[in-house]
Amino acid sequence: MSAIDLAQVASAYVNTRRLERLPDRPALEDHQRRQLARLLHAVASRAPFYAPYRGRSHSDWPIIEKRQWMEHFDTINTVGAKLAPLMQIAVDGERRRDFAGDTRGFSVGLSTGTSGSRGLFMASRAERNRWAGVMLAKMLRGGIWRRHRIALLLRAGSTLYERIGAARLSFRFFDLAAPWEAMTRDLFAWQPTLLVAPAQALALLAAQPANARPQPARVVSCAEVLQDIDRATIESAFGVRVEQIYQATEGFLGATCVHGTLHLNEAQYLIEKEWCADDARRFIPVVTDLHRTTQPVIRYRLNDLLSVAREPCACGSATLAIAAIDGRADDVLYLPTAEPGRRAAVFPDLLSRTVLTAAPDLTDFEVEELNMGRWRVGTTPLAGTAVRDQIGNAIHALATRLGALAPTLEFSATRARVLTRKLRRVHGKA
Repeated sequence: MSAIDLAQVASAYVNTRRLERLPDRPALEDHQRRQLARLLHAVASRAPFYAPYRGRSHSDWPIIEKRQWMEHFDTINTVGAKLAPLMQIAVDGERRRDFAGDTRGFSVGLSTGTSGSRGLFMASRAERNRWAGVMLAKMLRGGIWRRHRIALLLRAGSTLYERIGAARLSFRFFDLAAPWEAMTRDLFAWQPTLLVAPAQALALLAAQPANARPQPARVVSCAEVLQDIDRATIESAFGVRVEQIYQATEGFLGATCVHGTLHLNEAQYLIEKEWCADDARRFIPVVTDLHRTTQPVIRYRLNDLLSVAREPCACGSATLAIAAIDGRADDVLYLPTAEPGRRAAVFPDLLSRTVLTAAPDLTDFEVEELNMGRWRVGTTPLAGTAVRDQIGNAIHALATRLGALAPTLEFSATRARVLTRKLRRVHGKA
């Protein structure tokens, strides 16, 4: 890693630690306003898509989703890049499982495509280094100078991790597309102190014999929703509390503090809230990355559902505390009601708790909406008559509480899990 790279990573690390000490919400919001003004001026001056909004308030800029972000990629990015050739580079790199490629000094990669369409992200060298510095500041609470062996079990890798490694800081990427047995043997032999992986991969590791799984000091779930059924399994096996990273193609959006509370990374992102009509504490985030300009993320509407914590966190952070990442907006199921034209929303976390409370011995489950009022319930182990009745009765009671008509249920085994895809236990009808 060059001296320039190290300086940029170190600068982002120090600045992030400084911003974590902001005393209160007004100080945080003042920082956001100043950084936002710089961002909007820079982007409107260089991105044709945003040129008409030059000099206008942030609230006048359009809210966009992935489809528009990709459709207008050529005019949203500020460096004159074209989507078609970059998409081919990213697809080729993923097919070869070679994530070292870039073009003109910019790295490119693909999102996991949970919503059915894959997005392409592009970042400059300075932006990659800033991301690394922020991540290190958030995750290495004991300081960057202590010894850390960090294992990253991911669907796609990056040479960035290895490049920022040093004598006391070692990163290693473990490819979730590789054969599981060989990968876990290598992981056990390496014995990381910090293990970062999607929840379903952590749960699979937890199911292995104690003498065949690593014993890290810290375990971090990333890339997909951490549900209670997985949390309990992971924490029991590893003997530590599972932490979380809220990371998406659109950025490093949050992480847990020392008290185990998930906080939004509001020193780096302005996050507007689109409140859910069916629940006053849930919202869909609309994200603006306050630093990213190569492929700007401005008023980007995610498809996630977040719940605000009911009480401030004891850590004293000025950033918003999140009770849970509840799933995706299109994982909300709907049931008809006796009132014509009205539907009742069934949020994925509420449905998950209902199923697991009714059948606590399940090791896995999924609920899929086949059409309005008709659901498929997959279980592991395959539910017998008694368990089906327990689940059916619990869902019927839930529907009654919501003022809805109970769905017709079909039962089956759960589908095979694929580690290269994000785990979704509740599926709304596409």
